[in-house]
Amino acid sequence: MRILQAALRAAVGFTAVALLVLPAPAHAQTREVIVATPGFTNNGGLDIITKAFEAETGIKVIVKSGGMEQVMANATDGAADAVFLPADHMDEVTAKGAIKAGTRKRIGRSYQGLAVRKGSRIPDISTKEKFIAALKSANLVLHSRCNGTPGSAGCSRTSYMLSSLFDLPELAGVKHAPSLYGEGGDALARNEGDMAVQNISQILKWDNLVVVGPIPEEFGRYLDAVAAVPAKAKNQALGEQFIAYATQPGTFPIWHSRGIDPRKGAK
Repeated sequence: MRILQAALRAAVGFTAVALLVLPAPAHAQTREVIVATPGFTNNGGLDIITKAFEAETGIKVIVKSGGMEQVMANATDGAADAVFLPADHMDEVTAKGAIKAGTRKRIGRSYQGLAVRKGSRIPDISTKEKFIAALKSANLVLHSRCNGTPGSAGCSRTSYMLSSLFDLPELAGVKHAPSLYGEGGDALARNEGDMAVQNISQILKWDNLVVVGPIPEEFGRYLDAVAAVPAKAKNQALGEQFIAYATQPGTFPIWHSRGIDPRKGAK
């Protein structure tokens, strides 16, 4: 418990959190659990939770971080003991019989957000109309580059979600450009524009950027994350233990501090 509380304090400044500590088997130090996750959940708090889980239980966590298709393949072939995916992708692998019944748990809604450089004016984006006005006031809004078919190697789901935002009729006239390399926040950190849209967890890695807030939900620029145990997983009990640890109420501040709201999203 003390270890996860320390992680919470380091991440979000909390000093006291009620946590469920799951007992580790007596020979836990020799055991491993394999967790497959896309970047938006790994960077969205799972990286912190994983380290706390290892320290508290003695169970080694092997993280397979990859694209959505790779994680779906890990779910189907049982190459992981726990998988984290957007809800609709989890629906797909569940329909193929790849997920153990009763193990699916909600992680939360992962938001794409707006960033500005530290020291810049913080615009009000609390409504759809105010968000549009903020973008139209910018000299240049940066975003991910999307080359090819959405979901392909050159155009990840998140990249398409952000680049296609500017195809909406109500955003006509917004001056925007894809990052020459890296994500929109990366380009903003290099001072190539004055605003950027990117997954909130990825904006937070830059000391010279500030998260203004999430893109209003009316635009649908978010991912609902869930976790489950594959039907072919070798260590199903450990997979369930890890998911229970990651979704306990005490982890809320960790997820929330990285742009994921555990109170929202599909189950």
